[in-house]
Amino acid sequence: MTQILSETYLDYSDILIRPKMGINLNSRKDVNLQRVFKFKHGQTRTGLGVFNANMATVGNFVIAKKLLARGMFATIHKHYSVTEIGDFFESCRQQNVPIDNLFITIGLKNADAEIQKLKELESKYKWSTTRNICIDAPNFYIQKALDVLSRVRHEFPDSVIMAGNIASGDICLKLLDYADIIKCGIGSGSACLTRRQTGCGTPMVSLVLECADIAHSVNGHICADGGIVDVGDICKALCLNSDFVMAGGMFAGTDEAEGDIIEKQFETNEIVNGQRVIQTKYFKSYYGMSSEYANNKFAGGMSDYKTSEGRELLIPYTGSLDKILQDITGGIASCCTYIGATSVKHLSKCATIIQVHNQLNKVFEKYTV
Repeated sequence: MTQILSETYLDYSDILIRPKMGINLNSRKDVNLQRVFKFKHGQTRTGLGVFNANMATVGNFVIAKKLLARGMFATIHKHYSVTEIGDFFESCRQQNVPIDNLFITIGLKNADAEIQKLKELESKYKWSTTRNICIDAPNFYIQKALDVLSRVRHEFPDSVIMAGNIASGDICLKLLDYADIIKCGIGSGSACLTRRQTGCGTPMVSLVLECADIAHSVNGHICADGGIVDVGDICKALCLNSDFVMAGGMFAGTDEAEGDIIEKQFETNEIVNGQRVIQTKYFKSYYGMSSEYANNKFAGGMSDYKTSEGRELLIPYTGSLDKILQDITGGIASCCTYIGATSVKHLSKCATIIQVHNQLNKVFEKYTV
């Protein structure tokens, strides 16, 4: 019999972090943004737990290198060749950019080829000392996903493995037999249509709380993936006890994202000399990896048993990624000072979350230049 769960499930827009007095913290510059992660299968990594999404437009080498250089974590999408990844390793080494926090993404469709790709990276490019793997699938509730995950753990027993995505806590323990990090979030990404096409998903605040509680009980970790609109949402996810946060759309309008800058002209309501003023705006293309566009580009077309669960968007051009990365580190540090957390690791211990009906004053947003 179908059940309806009557409790309220919350999203980032439904909460705020309540400020409170802390001790021994007088400035943002005093906050420790680095955290030591000790994973259940033996590896240790150090950094600020912010990822770029492993999507084609933002999961590229340029964005990954900038995140790694800032002490964050990074993914690259699954469509790069062994040689391309090897060249990237060499480029990072020459520029003294650490690759310890870089995750190589693989998919489920051609598991044999994906595993062979990882083995070639290990044999040809000395990858074994910093091996991190992201097994990416929009739906980790199928047996094939668990089979590939267990196989990758068997083939690479000392690796850090991130797997997902999921949208409920009931599957966490099963996946954490093999994975170190569970990627949580289905349908909440800005380029995702899964909720519209399938009706499936769980609001991120409630999902993060549920999955973090289960994962941490067995020394596992979670990554909140999707639903990030502002830097404040990253802060909220960390306060809710997520170890990592993954963002895509936030990076999609930058110079470093894949694709050309697109110029468009719009008529405004302003009249000068009897004519409407034309305004020029700039955009970049961004698309979901389950979209028809992505299937045409990477899989030779949309299979007849599928529907498009992603969309192609024009994202406002935002300039250099450096500004956004500064906003992220500055915003997290400022959040820490508002609640008295001396380090990013202590955010969840210091945070008090309040449910709200309105979090932002948007009265003048239409006038933003």
